[in-house]
Amino acid sequence: MSAGADEVKVDVVGVFEQEVSIRTEDRRIPVLLLRDPLSRELRLPVGSCEGLAIQIALEHQVVPRPITHDLALRLLERLSARLERTVVDELTSQTSHATLHLSTADGCIEMDARPGDAIALALRAEAPILVREKLLAAEGENYP
Repeated sequence: MSAGADEVKVDVVGVFEQEVSIRTEDRRIPVLLLRDPLSRELRLPVGSCEGLAIQIALEHQVVPRPITHDLALRLLERLSARLERTVVDELTSQTSHATLHLSTADGCIEMDARPGDAIALALRAEAPILVREKLLAAEGENYP
């Protein structure tokens, strides 16, 4: 499975807290920072659990018991499936989408996922993380 022409490989820089206004209150939320080879950046809000899972993977921390993303990777391995790549497909002010591209004995499978979960899994599987070109070009229009 190869990357599409409109997909750009990115590196995970880290997870940071950022203050945002939600309705009438200011809150701090975890934001994932991705960077492409041209130094374009994409900030992606993630859930606190996903942010922690990404941070654990980035720091190569060993946890006493597998967390959800470790379990998901072990399940894929037991089923002889492999995560080939993760693609962040779409970002809007309401939601975001990513696609897991898996290879199995029966062929290729694509699965919808939240970007935070998809990236946490990709880091553990050492799989490439890609972003649609249009999202890098439009960075800042939809997210903090």
